[in-house]
Amino acid sequence: MAILIIMAIVSVPGRFFYNFAYFAYFLSLLLLIVALFMGVSSKGAERWIMIAGVKIQPSEFAKIGLLLALARYLSEKTVSLEKITSFILPGILIALPFLLVLKQPDLGTAGVFCAMALPMFYWGGLTILDMLFIISPIISLILSGIPLILSYGSDQMWGIGETVPWGVFFLAICAVLYITRPHFFIIIAVIITNLITSTITTVVWNSFLKDYQKMRIISFINPQADPFGSGYQVIQSKVAVGSGYLFGKGYLKGTQTKLSFLPEQHTDFIFSVLGEQFGLIGCVGVLMLFLFLIIRGFSFIRLLRNRFFNLLIVGSLSIIGFHIFVNIAMTLGMMPVTGIPLPFLSYGGSFILTVSILIGLILNTRMSNQNF
Repeated sequence: MAILIIMAIVSVPGRFFYNFAYFAYFLSLLLLIVALFMGVSSKGAERWIMIAGVKIQPSEFAKIGLLLALARYLSEKTVSLEKITSFILPGILIALPFLLVLKQPDLGTAGVFCAMALPMFYWGGLTILDMLFIISPIISLILSGIPLILSYGSDQMWGIGETVPWGVFFLAICAVLYITRPHFFIIIAVIITNLITSTITTVVWNSFLKDYQKMRIISFINPQADPFGSGYQVIQSKVAVGSGYLFGKGYLKGTQTKLSFLPEQHTDFIFSVLGEQFGLIGCVGVLMLFLFLIIRGFSFIRLLRNRFFNLLIVGSLSIIGFHIFVNIAMTLGMMPVTGIPLPFLSYGGSFILTVSILIGLILNTRMSNQNF
């Protein structure tokens, strides 16, 4: 089925996707809105709708809609931090599906939108320095939360010493601003957003997060803190991967998966199954195939002169790469459990359809370059 979808996408003239971009975006928003009011609940999140007896996940198709819309806009306009108005429309394009998916709630898929947009912004005119300024508030958010997590559940309050990581980072950002001397508006915006995000972390942690939500975050750093609750999946996943050793236990011979110790083994934790049954050799082999796919995709860019097609490739590979990185890191306990599937391996009809469309768009750029 996936091969047929890829062939169908490749056979469509490239100009069609350019003309169809905004329509696809608004159609994906409509499906997300329908999912909020008429969605089928699945594990506490209303992410599914029924169309002609088939259950689909609208958030998956929102990735395609946003990809096409951003690629068309950035192919016509250049973004710059010194011209903040250039971010108004793309910011709205990202915010609408982001908020609708976050409402479901599905934080993992919402994060895909941002992970796709940043590389496309870079290709659309931003510099490496601009990218650092944009992601600096996110880094501040993470670093400022470290002392809160470490001190949770203990009587000892965190002191000045535990704020050193964020302090060093903030001073480093200020030093970069002083050396590079960007526009005055950029300097003020970067400093204020970093200070605000570091403050918000403390307020949200102390006033809004419930104990079980805090435990989910803590279990990411230390799964043993809640071994039979929020840390159970990560513990069993690491056991499954580690028990495979070099060559694995053999196809369908994994005890962790066969005895159902590992939850969601056919979807989010499929890489753990791979590690247990085929070992380190099998895992490295799959990673090499993923790396070849991404490198081969980016190699198309130097052959294309069409800006819209280049942005399609960058956005498509960013989505695929983000899924690969987060899913594998999640199974190894290096990222929080977010429900991000692994391309081509995780079970899921809507996700397989999305990945097939992305591959089809990448291949279509080679076929349509001379005609558009």
